[in-house]
Amino acid sequence: MALPQVQPVIKTATMARDRFVFGLDKVPDDKLSWSPGGEAKTPLQLAGSVEGFMAFLTHLLTTGTMPENRGQRPPAPETRDDAKARVTQAIDGLVTLVEGASEADLQKPVQVPWGGTVPAVEMMFGATNVLAYFQGQLNYLQTVYGDMEPNIPPSWLQNRDQY
Repeated sequence: MALPQVQPVIKTATMARDRFVFGLDKVPDDKLSWSPGGEAKTPLQLAGSVEGFMAFLTHLLTTGTMPENRGQRPPAPETRDDAKARVTQAIDGLVTLVEGASEADLQKPVQVPWGGTVPAVEMMFGATNVLAYFQGQLNYLQTVYGDMEPNIPPSWLQNRDQY
């Protein structure tokens, strides 16, 4: 059982996973690789960003240090199924790490991109903010092509007691 203080991280990350994956299911086939222009990411590239950030954060929490390949990102998924699988695996990896964290793990100093260190627990909670950021990007992209639905996954309603 996860420590009580990190259970909100697990809950929020799990909800974020479900919503992002459900949102990918709602993207029409012809919009998966579509961008409104400029440097705006496609839905598949956003999925790759989620995967890359989760890998970065998992490395930070595991080692306490910045990865050597900082700034390198995995190539974007090429299909909806690949995107969903990679997002799920990446977020589940973080959840597993948080579930197994001890009190000492939570206080372990980890380097942060803006310099210095913070206790690992701060980065765990910060992960949920970044997942919300990527969800917002996906939802905004969807509004650009006319999807005005919030795309709330059925699992949120089915697991209402857990959430």
